[in-house]
Amino acid sequence: MEVGPALRLWPIQLHVGSVERSSAVIVGGCNVVYGLSSHEKSNVGFGDIGSQSFVSQNRVLLYDPDGIDMPVDDRDTHVLQTRQQAPTDTHIHFQGLAVNSMQQNAGVFVGDAQMTGWDQHQKSNKASGDIGGDHNVEIAGVHVNYDADAMDGIFLDSDYKAGTFVRQG
Repeated sequence: MEVGPALRLWPIQLHVGSVERSSAVIVGGCNVVYGLSSHEKSNVGFGDIGSQSFVSQNRVLLYDPDGIDMPVDDRDTHVLQTRQQAPTDTHIHFQGLAVNSMQQNAGVFVGDAQMTGWDQHQKSNKASGDIGGDHNVEIAGVHVNYDADAMDGIFLDSDYKAGTFVRQG
């Protein structure tokens, strides 16, 4: 299908198994990401397990009595400039794209990708972590996470984020 000189649509098979926090799969002729931020604090008593796994008689204790829990100071200064460029054709040729797993703050970019100001802050407590794979067995496990901080996961991220993006047409 013809949509103009600057962008052509193409048939593509896209498979993404899992995408973690603050991650992206961006496919297109011209992509602009400006000032993407993600902040997260999580407490998980028991993490993920794979399919057809067996967990029995486990004891999980997650103790996290913080006075102040994950304060975030993310006062960014964003400066965006654009400049014009003559239209160009974007040709991307492949039959498929497969992403099995993307961890936090990861990206897959296809095409003209222009990004600035991508932040990700995370504090995580897991009494029992993830159990990957299939047909796992865990019996009578004892998992303890004792995280008695007065202040937990402090993020001071006041930064200057500048970018110049090309605008076609």
